[in-house]
Amino acid sequence: MNTLFTIRPLRNGEEVPICNLVARSFNEFIAPEFSEEGVEEFFKYANPRAFKKRLQSGYFAMVSESEETLAGVIEVKGNNHISMLYVDKLFHRKGLAKGLIREMINIIDTNSDITVNSSRYAVPFYESLGFLQFEEERTIYGVIHVPMIVTHSKLSESL
Repeated sequence: MNTLFTIRPLRNGEEVPICNLVARSFNEFIAPEFSEEGVEEFFKYANPRAFKKRLQSGYFAMVSESEETLAGVIEVKGNNHISMLYVDKLFHRKGLAKGLIREMINIIDTNSDITVNSSRYAVPFYESLGFLQFEEERTIYGVIHVPMIVTHSKLSESL
């Protein structure tokens, strides 16, 4: 069965359901590798109030939905850094994350390199799109991330 997705800008008031989606995905796939401090730090960042504040200060976010169900989100900082990319487990391996990235690259500056601080879990996905690790894995306040980068043109080719 082929699932149809709609990708659109995040609407005002969707911060709570989006953060709930992020929390479910994070708790299942990423949190088990984090310390208690890391989980607390993540949720300081991934809560509705902080999310809304970032959107008012230069970030943008797009969501994907399937039959009016929120299925995924991408948040971008400064026109070239993926600060969040989460897809609900029910929609994994259906091309949703790639669709969100495809929409993102249609919006951002074509001369920019695109960066992400990937979770260990998502590294293979980003590598499949041409991202390369450019620094050692880091742990800051218990949050584990892998700095990765790709050129806009390389990412466009891989999608």
